Amino acid sequence: MNPSILRKLANGHQTLGIEITDSGVKICEIQQKGKRSIRLLNYSSRPLPAGVIDDGKVIDKERLRETIKMALDARRFTSKYVHFAIPSQMAMVRSIKLPDLVNAELKKLVQFEMKNNLSMAFDDPSYDFIKLPKSTQDVGEVLPEEANLCEVLVVAAPTSILQDYVDVLEQLKLIPCSIEIKSFSLLRLIEWGKINAEGINIIINVNELNTEITIIDEGHFKITRNVEVSFKPVVNEAEEEHNSWLDSYSSPEQTFMNAAQDLIAELERLMNFYYYNLNKSERTFNKIMLSGDIPELAKLAAMMEEDVTPPVTLVSWDLLSVAGNSASWDVPTYAVPLGLALRGKEA
Repeated sequence: MNPSILRKLANGHQTLGIEITDSGVKICEIQQKGKRSIRLLNYSSRPLPAGVIDDGKVIDKERLRETIKMALDARRFTSKYVHFAIPSQMAMVRSIKLPDLVNAELKKLVQFEMKNNLSMAFDDPSYDFIKLPKSTQDVGEVLPEEANLCEVLVVAAPTSILQDYVDVLEQLKLIPCSIEIKSFSLLRLIEWGKINAEGINIIINVNELNTEITIIDEGHFKITRNVEVSFKPVVNEAEEEHNSWLDSYSSPEQTFMNAAQDLIAELERLMNFYYYNLNKSERTFNKIMLSGDIPELAKLAAMMEEDVTPPVTLVSWDLLSVAGNSASWDVPTYAVPLGLALRGKEA
């Protein structure tokens, strides 16, 4: 297998986007008619039993396959073409400056960097790269020695882990088309949903055990961080002896509050790092766009609004056409698989 982690967008027909985390599976199917006519055909989710996925690694392929099948069987999914997001904690994301060459020549330089200069915590990586566009703010501020350089984003992950996911999908007669990081699927959702992304913005996707924080400038990727913040209750009160002090500390409400404060602290650290180290123009952050599948996402947004300066909004796509009964449809919950499905049908 030689999967491409970042590929060019292509127009398509009906395609699936699948997000797999340690705690669940989410699927979206869209139909594309023309370049911009998008219709959500189906969506489904299923929780994963404990121990099936551990820190992004597939531990039990059979139970993962069964869970995905249950999610697929819950709705009339028809497409076999799948785009899925690599577990964030398993990916290495690096931005490097290289001579501004055509892709064929740039590929050789990236291969050299991968072998000699980019240290990784795993062997046998699968990797891909993309040349990042220069923002309008960078023009005129480039040093003479950097005038002929470009910024290249390199994404890598252990081949064995990627293969485990591909094996499971292929056992279900699905056709894996691409693998990418969540940040890019969310960026695609923002672009296709025509969400205002002027200035410097932050995209946050919150899952039960991990959160992805991404900074974009004028719609272009700048930096991403995966942080381990657990919104999962520490103690199962039905199985533990009741202790008033322990119950108050580990209650779902207190667990949520602790996790929210930890996440806000991580967010502020990344904002400060970007502002003082990477923000050449010293512009302030415009807004924070929040998505994810934790139950009280709106409550988290309200807490962030109180503690950080930029306004906080939930990711939305009000004009998206949704087939059938859309009562349970929620854009923030399905933001990642929706953005993945928007890649279209790729060979």
